Amino acid sequence: VDLVTEPNTKDDHIERDGAHVYVAPEAALFLFGTEMDFEQTTLRTGFTFHNPNQSSACGCGESVELKPADLKALAEARASA
Repeated sequence: VDLVTEPNTKDDHIERDGAHVYVAPEAALFLFGTEMDFEQTTLRTGFTFHNPNQSSACGCGESVELKPADLKALAEARASA
């Protein structure tokens, strides 16, 4: 996650509740289905991510390994919701 001061016109732009997120096209396939939230607790303040495409992570959660999204499974899950 990086702070964007000048968006790239090729990036996908998502806006919700006043927050703007930009996703590079080459990253989109790895991020489909990802849920992003902002958490503020006594121990930490920052963004949290739940990515169904995550295949592994280090103990602290800073480094993750991602696999491309299964678009068929994602479409089926949305259709049944």
